[in-house]
Amino acid sequence: MLNLALPHQMTIHLTRLTLQLDYRKSGFSSLLSLAERLYRLSEDRSYLHTLQLEQFKHRLLTWLDIPGVSKRERLVAMHLRNHLRSSTDFLYTDKQGNVLATIQCGVGPTVLLSAHMDTFELKDEHRTILEDGTTLRSSSGTLGADDRAGITAILEVVDRVQNTNFSGTLKLAFTVQEEIGCRGAEGIAPAFIQDVDAAIVVDRRGTRDIVTACRNLIPFCPSDFGSLFEEAGRLAGMPDWKTTTNGGSSDAKVFAGFGIPSVNLSVGYKHEHTEHETVDYAATFETVALIESILHHQLIPLRT
Repeated sequence: MLNLALPHQMTIHLTRLTLQLDYRKSGFSSLLSLAERLYRLSEDRSYLHTLQLEQFKHRLLTWLDIPGVSKRERLVAMHLRNHLRSSTDFLYTDKQGNVLATIQCGVGPTVLLSAHMDTFELKDEHRTILEDGTTLRSSSGTLGADDRAGITAILEVVDRVQNTNFSGTLKLAFTVQEEIGCRGAEGIAPAFIQDVDAAIVVDRRGTRDIVTACRNLIPFCPSDFGSLFEEAGRLAGMPDWKTTTNGGSSDAKVFAGFGIPSVNLSVGYKHEHTEHETVDYAATFETVALIESILHHQLIPLRT
């Protein structure tokens, strides 16, 4: 609760007997802001969601700031490895450059969460990120939310999965060169995915789409598998998550080709690959809630 209430750039250090706040980067006024937030939390528990969303926005902004076009994802991979080192049981980079990880959460299905590390074009070094409500856009060039929004959503799930009822294995695949033909996913280490029961790719434009096929022609999964995600949406109070077979090419198509039931979930960005690209981080956060729901309610079966 304290971590959520902390203003941006203020840090907290807890030991058994002491609590130490560091406000050197955020300024003395941030102490007043912290007090106001804690008071509001004590009066209005719904304010918790506001603070969670604000924290999530700053996490997304951090990933939007890291450059990494196709074939030049090394910096993104380094940041991912540093971030995941303490929260995963197994972490490595395969020959393709994909960052792969495993988190053991008990006995049950193995679920793969995947997003790609490369962006369509290199970000403008002099750009700023502009905000309009919960919508972000770049002052110049593409934003890069395709697919930094997916990366951010998966990392948020990783932080929250231990607070769910999920029992099984969570695998993570952050792939390279998706924008130039899904090359990273196609070359992923076979041993890493051979036991995967389901793949959840987080790389669909818009909101609340559960993509189950490519262009109405190439299925990613049986129809009843997509329905599991609609049920997860209803259980999370988001009944308008709906399946669609009108998807594009993505890593979900590749994983489906390996025989893994797969979906591609909307993650809030629009107008990708253009200077008009935007992302609604509140919608991205709803994708986190959907994945959390399907894990928490243990809706994904073992593959037979």
